[in-house]
Amino acid sequence: MKLSTRRLYGVAAVAALLIAVSAIVQSVRQGSWSPVLSVGWLAAVIIAVTSPRATRRCLPRRRRAR
Repeated sequence: MKLSTRRLYGVAAVAALLIAVSAIVQSVRQGSWSPVLSVGWLAAVIIAVTSPRATRRCLPRRRRAR
């Protein structure tokens, strides 16, 4: 993995962590689960992006004989 790719993943991880922590803090202040529920999709996006299938290259098309 290139250094620039690692940095990009690092910055994205820090940003996601900051968003999650701020949602938890806001949830505690409000006494409500709505801030946490509003950023709940973020975990699914992070899992989808960092899965091995997402980083696998596309396979070339098969050539069919007609």
